[in-house]
Amino acid sequence: MKKTLLLFCFFGSFFYARSQSYFGFRDDNYAGIHSVLFNPSAVVDSKYKADVTIGSISATGQNDLYGINVLDALDGDYDLDVDASKNFKSNNRGNLNVDILGPSFMLNITPVHSIALFTRVRSVTNLVGINGELVDEVNKDLDVSNSFMISGGNPNGVTNSWAEIGASYGTVLLDRDDHFVKGGITLKYLMAGANSYINGSDLSVAFNRNAVNPALSEYYSTGTLRTAASYDYENGDKQKFDPTSAGVGVDLGFTYEYRTNCHTCVGNRYKFKAAASVTDIGSLNYKKVTENTYNLTGRVTQEDIEDAEDIFEFFDANYTKTSSRKAVEASLPTALHTNFDWNIDNKFYLNLSGDFGLVNANKINGTAIANSVTFTPRYETRQFSFYIPVTWMEYSGTQIGTGFRAGPIFIGSGSLVSNLFSNNSKAANVYVGLKLPIYQNYN
Repeated sequence: MKKTLLLFCFFGSFFYARSQSYFGFRDDNYAGIHSVLFNPSAVVDSKYKADVTIGSISATGQNDLYGINVLDALDGDYDLDVDASKNFKSNNRGNLNVDILGPSFMLNITPVHSIALFTRVRSVTNLVGINGELVDEVNKDLDVSNSFMISGGNPNGVTNSWAEIGASYGTVLLDRDDHFVKGGITLKYLMAGANSYINGSDLSVAFNRNAVNPALSEYYSTGTLRTAASYDYENGDKQKFDPTSAGVGVDLGFTYEYRTNCHTCVGNRYKFKAAASVTDIGSLNYKKVTENTYNLTGRVTQEDIEDAEDIFEFFDANYTKTSSRKAVEASLPTALHTNFDWNIDNKFYLNLSGDFGLVNANKINGTAIANSVTFTPRYETRQFSFYIPVTWMEYSGTQIGTGFRAGPIFIGSGSLVSNLFSNNSKAANVYVGLKLPIYQNYN
């Protein structure tokens, strides 16, 4: 085991995760079922008689510790410790989110009632409370390391993946004069994937370098640490999905439209739209998760780290296990989503959306999202849309992206523009998908 094992031991080697997917595209009136994922009321009174999604994927990552030049990093000869800009704090944070939508469809049953069915696989990983200075010290080679004493604080990391089958229903609640209101609900059956977490309390690490024999350099630590995994790591099992564990989730959403356009006109009838939803209400029950708590007061050498086969063997061999339990609950990344859409002139729109986490990121095994706000100018027609999302992300600052929809294909990124021109990119996002749209009999 390399020295990076120590880093994992004290605050996890998880990299970070986030909520919003499909930047720009999800706010398109022709996004179809992808809008339903964030607000189930979007299923009714849509632009489609039916929307069949073949598949799509979105991946987003961000952090507030390392800033990189993405183009240089893609060359393959990029050293993060040497080439990246660094922002070491006592509470560095970050996250990673992967969202895969499988075969899915939505259908307008009547003008005021619609349904959708979808399949989806998601993975969310988030980490908070990391001491960046400790990360820097532990990552140094022994021949240049100096003795140090740093507080590790109270780091908390969670990774959670699951598959879901969702059913959505939406209906028109009010359609009177200039005012239009619709509501929707999604019920989800969740099939548990892999879950693991690490949580530290009052950690501190001191390093005493042995210049004569670096292998005998010593690490002194204090504090307590909880580790858990949904697979039997103590008997050598690898990380895998747990088909015996499951859960349920609920999404609720409403949309209000101020309709100043005439009812017989083609295109969108609203001048202004406001929507709000709460998604991922629920939890996953992992029957096979084993949580162990260790007292980290003690001493290990670099040789102890190198000789360990894996992190869990390292803990068991060098620290006292104070408690153990099986079967735990993992909360879903419950979030509030808001959306304001202004139809400036038929095909041109300005959109402001927000994602706000309702789960405390410091909660043990609490899957949380980072807050974000996105402003998106958009050009939209039935066959083509183009958007430029500008997003403020809680951990990584402001990112600028772009994307388009052309018939059945949509491609985009929430960070492409800023990644191309910045030497200090702290976030990256990309998405792509294919659908078979069946349009309403109007533009």
